Formats: sequence, C-alpha cells, structure tokens
Amino acid sequence: MLINYFKTAFRSLRRNRVYTAVNILGLSAGIAICLVIFVIIRFETGFDRFHTKQDRVYRVMTKMGKNNGNETIAGSVAVPLPGVLTNEIPSIAAASPFVQVPDMEVKLPQENSLLHKTFKEKKGVFAVVPAFFQMVDFTWLAGNPSVLADRQALVLTRETATRYFGDWKKALGQTIQLGIDMRLQVSGIVERPVNTEFQFDLLIPFAATPYATNDNWAGLSSVYQCYVLLAPKADVAGVDRQLAQLAKKYLPADMKNVFFLQPLQDVHLSQMPENIAAHGITPDRVRAMWCIAGFILLIACINFINLSTAQVVQRSREAGIRKVLGGNPGQLRLQFFVETFILVLFSCVLGFSLSAVMVQPLGMILGIPLPRTELFQLTTGMFLLVVLLAVTLLSGIYPAIVLARTNPVSTLKNRLLQERSNGFSLRKWLVIFQFMIAQALIIGTLIIVKQMTFFRTASMGFEKDYIVDLPMPGGPLGAKRDLFHERLLRLPEVAAVSFNTAPPASDDNWWTDFKFDNNPKSATLNAIHKAIDAAYLPLFRIPLAAGRNVTATDSVREFLLNETLVKKLGYHQPEEVLNKPIEMWGFMKGMVVGVVKDFHATSLKEAVAPQLLFNFKEPCFNATVRLTGTDLSAAMRSVEKTWDEVYPDTPFEYQFLDDKIAGFYTHEMQLSSLYRLFAGIAIFLSCLGLYGLASYMAVQRVKEVGVRKVLGATVANIVILFSREFVVMVAVAFVLAVPLAWYFLHQWLRTYAYSVSLHWWIFAAGGIAALIIAMATVSFHALRAAMANPVKSLRGE
Repeated sequence: MLINYFKTAFRSLRRNRVYTAVNILGLSAGIAICLVIFVIIRFETGFDRFHTKQDRVYRVMTKMGKNNGNETIAGSVAVPLPGVLTNEIPSIAAASPFVQVPDMEVKLPQENSLLHKTFKEKKGVFAVVPAFFQMVDFTWLAGNPSVLADRQALVLTRETATRYFGDWKKALGQTIQLGIDMRLQVSGIVERPVNTEFQFDLLIPFAATPYATNDNWAGLSSVYQCYVLLAPKADVAGVDRQLAQLAKKYLPADMKNVFFLQPLQDVHLSQMPENIAAHGITPDRVRAMWCIAGFILLIACINFINLSTAQVVQRSREAGIRKVLGGNPGQLRLQFFVETFILVLFSCVLGFSLSAVMVQPLGMILGIPLPRTELFQLTTGMFLLVVLLAVTLLSGIYPAIVLARTNPVSTLKNRLLQERSNGFSLRKWLVIFQFMIAQALIIGTLIIVKQMTFFRTASMGFEKDYIVDLPMPGGPLGAKRDLFHERLLRLPEVAAVSFNTAPPASDDNWWTDFKFDNNPKSATLNAIHKAIDAAYLPLFRIPLAAGRNVTATDSVREFLLNETLVKKLGYHQPEEVLNKPIEMWGFMKGMVVGVVKDFHATSLKEAVAPQLLFNFKEPCFNATVRLTGTDLSAAMRSVEKTWDEVYPDTPFEYQFLDDKIAGFYTHEMQLSSLYRLFAGIAIFLSCLGLYGLASYMAVQRVKEVGVRKVLGATVANIVILFSREFVVMVAVAFVLAVPLAWYFLHQWLRTYAYSVSLHWWIFAAGGIAALIIAMATVSFHALRAAMANPVKSLRGE
C-alpha cells in the first residue's frame, strides 16, 4: 500500500514538472541557507569546546572603574599577575600568561649560504609557560610542554613547520632567528585546530621575553592576557572575590582596577580587542542569524503552501474520483504528505549540495576559515533530519487538508467553490508575511549600507589620505632612524615624515594612568598615550584648540591633551590646563603645552577616548610618511628603494592608513555582505510565493475574466484588476514591516557611538523596491489572463 503511495506521488510530480521544479528550487535554496547558517553558528560557538578541562579554564579580565565612573572592561591584566595567582589563590591550579609579540620577523638559515630565508609573521609569536598545556588539549607531534622551560626553545605548529621547511619533521633541531638577536631552537611541534582562540603559529618560553622581569602592576597592554585553570569544584564567585582582594593588595592605592574571570567558552564570542581570532560573532548576532535562518526557511515553506494550493483546482477532479471510488480524506491527506515528503527530500539533497558549494565562499565573506568538512558531521545530518520532518509537516498540512475536503460532486462538475475576492485568505496572509520579512530585510540592508558608508567617509578629526605607516626595525638598526628620515625627505614624492608609536587611529592603543597638576585624584583617570615628534600634528593636520605643538627637542618632555581629557579633568576651557605639570609612570614628567582638537583613536563605533601625546623619541618605531598624492605606485617604489639602501637586510613592509582604518569595520562589512545576500534570497523566495498566489488566482478567476472581456473590459482593465490586490498586499506588508524594521535597526544603531539617522525615505525606498519586484513577478500571470480567449473559458457554460 505504501509503495503505491510513492508510485502515485512520483507520477503526479513528474506530470507537473514546472510546479515540482519551482517547489524544489525554493525549498532547496531555503534549506541551503539554513544549513550554511547552522554550520557557521556551530563553528563559531564551538571554539575551544574540545578541551577536556574547558569548563575549568578561564581568562582573567580587568574592570577599570575609571573615567568619571564609566567602567571599561579589558581582556588584559597587569604583567606580574600570572606569577602570583597560584600562590595567592589556592583554588587556581595553574596559571599562564598568553602574550602576543606581533609583527615578528623570522629568519631561517640556508645550507651552504650566508643568506637567510625571511618570513614576516603578522600575528607574531606567542609566549607561554609550560602550565599553559595543563589547560588545553593540543596534540604534540614532537616534544612535550616541558621544553618551554628552556629559554632557548621554540615550538611550531605543524602548518608553520611545513611552510618553513617543506616537511615538519625536518624542523626539529633547526635554529631560527626571531627579530634582531633572538636565536631559538625548534624543540616541539604541535597540531593546532582551527576553531581555537589560541591562534598561535610560534610559541616561545615566557622567560625569554622582557615581560618575565617586568614588575609594573600599573600598566595594561592588549597583547598580554592571562588564563587560569581552576581546581575541580572550585567556587568561581569565590575566586572572583579573591581576585578583587588581590587587586587591592598589589595595585597602586590610587588604582581602582578589579580582576575577574571570564569562562573560556565565552572568550570567542565576547569580541574583546584582545581576542586573537578576531572573526568572532557576538551572542546577539548568533540570535539574529538564527532568526534569519528561521525566516528564510519559513518563507520557503510558505512558497510550497501557496504553490500547492494553486494546484488544488487542477487536482480537484483527481480528488473527486478518488472519493467516488471509496477513498477517504485520510488517504488523500497521506497521499499528499508522501508527495510533500518526496519533494522535501529532494530539496534537502539539493540544498546540501548547494551548501557544500556556498559554505567556503560565505566563510570567506565572514573571514572565517570554514572547511567544507564542517558539513560532513553527525550533527549536520541530525539537523537535516529535523529540517526534513519539520518542513514536510509545516508545508504539507494545510494543502493536504484543502485537497482532502473538496466536494467530489462539485469537482466532477467542474464547479469548485470560489473564494471570496474581498478580504484576505490564509494564502494572502502568508504572502503578506513573506513580503513583510522581505521588506524588513531590504530596509535593514539599506540602513546597514548607509552606516557602513558613514564609517568610511565621516571625518575622524585628522587627515588619513596619502599616508602610509612603516614599522621600523629596533635594536642596533634603530640608530639609523635619523638617516632614513633624512633620505625620505629628499624624495620629491614625500611631503612629510613623522616618527611615533602609532598613528592617531590604531588597533594597538596603550592606556595608562597619570597624575595631573600634582593632584592624586587625577590618577583615577586612564588615557591613551602616544609618543610623537614635532612633525606629528602637521602631518596628520590635527588642529590645536589651545597652546602650541611640542618642540623638536627630546631633552624636555612636553605634553598635549585632547579636549575630551580636559573635560574629564574637570576643566571647561582648554587654556586652563596649559603650563600645568603632568606625570606618568613615576619618571615621565613634563608640562602641558597644548590641547588638540578631539580625534578618534579607535573606530567611530566608540566615543572619543581621552588621550595624552608627548615627545619621546626612544619608543617611536613607527614611521609615518605623507605622500604628495601624484603617483602612489611610483612614490612607494621610491620609498622602498630608500628603505633597501638604509636597511638592506630587513623586509620592507607598509600599510596605508585608510586601509588600516577600514580594517576597524571588517566585521561590520562582512555582516553587511551577508545580510545583503540573505535579503536577496528572501526577496527571491517571496517572489516564488507571489508567483504561486498569482497562478492560483489566475486559474480561480478564469471565468470571471472571460465574462469581463465579453462585456468590454480591455487588457489594461484586467491587468489592473489583478495587480490591485497585490498592491494592497504589499502595502499591508509594508505597514507591518516598518515598525519591525525600525525597532531592530534602532537597537542595532544604539550599539555605536556614532550612527546614521533612520530617515523616512529609507523605509519608503524599501517599500517601493518591494512593490516594483512584486509587480514584475505577477505581471506574467496578469497579462496571460488578460490576453486569453474568453471563448475557451466560457464554452462549457
């Protein structure tokens, strides 16, 4: 009996090829997108879940209750903290710093040659202690964690060792030079998975870094993190209280910082600046993506319902004959469910194939190293099974009921009960729901694009065009800075040169406390500090609000404050802070000589931070070059030639400042691209649903159209008759979509310190776009119905 149902279902689907193809296309597209979103979310939420002790591993965070009561959370800690944790807090079984030394130059010796093979590691190297491997489960292919007790040891990942030597086994025992003078021997090889926050390629012993002898409790650096392993059944809240007491014990009396724990499972989704795997998505965005996946799948199901009910008129005679021959409604419903199951099964297979094609390109859009093997997991199969059953039930139940309840006498006489033309049927409400979601996504996409344009074009308080940053070598080569400076200024393509620790906007900002005007209360403030020279302000065209620029001398310390810091110090006019003393770190002392206009030290996602600028040549290992802008390619060739003359053994690297600033919004741009794709698919699926409803109405009203044409109606009259109902449906969907879109977009824009306004015309543009798309979709059926010969539809009357 069941085999007969499947045979009949296959015959019916084969007979209605267009209907079958459209249904499979819509469902497979919805299932593919839903599956890809599922894989992305599973990958992102699965970071570091493979460690056997992951529920006991935590990152130590710092809460800075400063800046006039506004708390700042950092993923970094004071440098000496990891060394005292196990002794001070018994519940902490192990502790390890996790320190990043970025932009490290790696030199490999070549056999029978004095030359080196050089690599530039953007992520740099990471430093840990052997206890780090008590917390994580990375497979050691060679060596063991104890090698990190040796100051001369170096651990590589298998991928890095293969990249350096062709075969990871050849790496063992090799001597590698890091930076200027650090020579280490490869003593271990580990296998590092992709989905971990510990994105290291090279590991060095913590004892080999300058941090090992640093006892400064007052400073914080975004590259210095600390992870701990708690004892079994340790009280996390109790450890947090002990960490707070530890902060009071070791931090300076005027600092109000508090240490606390963050579970390892939450690190990746927290999107802290200190996170290494920067492509993490927040929990809010995980929920948003789940909603989008659900809505797209629901839209696909609605398409199926509308297309299926559009077939009721054509299949009503079949249902009537089955009932006359003894078939009951239950058998008809089962028959339709079997057809639905077959369609959904084919759609799942096709959707899986589409997702296999889409998963890596979408991963690239999001900056996620998403391997295609993520699809071939047990949980993927379970998810597809749930989708298969849910979509079969959701899509099949209403059409099955409609088909089963048809009156056999009416159907055999070709007299199906006509649906009221006034009011909204369930089919129409389903299409309204589809277009409500589609219009909300269109409006959302327009706002996202507008916000991204604002980020790219808004003024940040300084000039960023034709400016390039060059990381300078340290050590003995640092003595050549003045020579390099002089050579650069000789180039006609170079307008200005400045040496500093960072450009005005940077992703590597250092915060510090300070004392202003000998007032201990000022130490409750933190500010970003940058070492600069006298050319810094003119090069970036940063205007002064009061006072003057720092002088070219390096023997006298002079400070510049920004307007935000002046206000946080309690002053109303910038002139009030001039010629007042300021002190940092106990030895850096000088006078405030000027106040600069506010500029953004980070992205426009955040408010302007308080900043301190001071003249100090020693740490300025970033060269900023302003080009004339006539021919950038030729200018960079000239700069590179000068670099090679001064630093022949050091690779030339550079980054344009506008590219660096654009990198602040990489995550937003990725999500913008993803939402545009989802909006396009939602519109496509909604049009399929509209096509199904138009098809149903064209069949249902064929006799009405024939009568109207006999009575003199023109083609234009018939097209307007058909289109009017769809215009009303799109309008109702627009009215429902506007408050929905406004609420969620308003909540999203509130997360940014600077955002665009929700103007009415953006909502109107979304509605007009949806209306044009809808009219283009239904025009085919409207024209075909209007141009049909009325004799054919009325000859049976």
